[in-house]
Amino acid sequence: MLDPDTVDVWVIPLDAVAPGGHDSRAGELSPYEQQRLRRLERNPRARHRYLASHLAARDIVAGYLGCEPADLTHVRNAQHGKPGYILGWCPGPAISLSRSDGLALLAVRQPGSTVGVDVERIRPGIDWPRVLGRPNVETASGFRAWTRLEASVKASGLGLSASVGRDLSPWPATPVTLPHPFRDYAAAVATDHGGRVQADIRLRHHCASRTDLANSANLTGRDTINRGYILNSARSSA
Repeated sequence: MLDPDTVDVWVIPLDAVAPGGHDSRAGELSPYEQQRLRRLERNPRARHRYLASHLAARDIVAGYLGCEPADLTHVRNAQHGKPGYILGWCPGPAISLSRSDGLALLAVRQPGSTVGVDVERIRPGIDWPRVLGRPNVETASGFRAWTRLEASVKASGLGLSASVGRDLSPWPATPVTLPHPFRDYAAAVATDHGGRVQADIRLRHHCASRTDLANSANLTGRDTINRGYILNSARSSA
């Protein structure tokens, strides 16, 4: 299991499997997740990505607990519906899931701790000076600031509307530099250290197939995922 001062951030490509490739496992989702999935029937791509991200989260948590993904029970606790998984009466690790376009991130900490993650694809069309209330904010900086805010809000459990005007400093957010080919995304992770300790962030790669695993191992560059953390999490213990 994780060290108390470590956050694993799993990078989950959502289009690694062809549309329909996850449908046989849709029954593993909780009633709440299946209800959300049904609402996306008219948008096949959004449905596929929702299913891919939630099955990946289940696979990853199962790796930490050493069980089959189907054995997990998806729960939403009373703190603004923050999601998680349990195995029987055994709580799973603390998690936070975020997705944008073709990418999802899952942040994982030890059971009972606090974590929040957010990811956004950097794109034009947003008036960041108006959104953030400060002048001269260029597009990439706006998205980076927004993901830090969202990560802190998720870690706090307050919800975005309830957090307006609140002090979020007890849940400091750290920007995350994603590897190629995800450099056009902004991301951040928040914990509850309150500035006392900087949590260690480990990037790990969720691979949907052996082909994806081989492609991931060929990533190069300073900011690519550490090869030791590239795992097929559906079949490997984290």
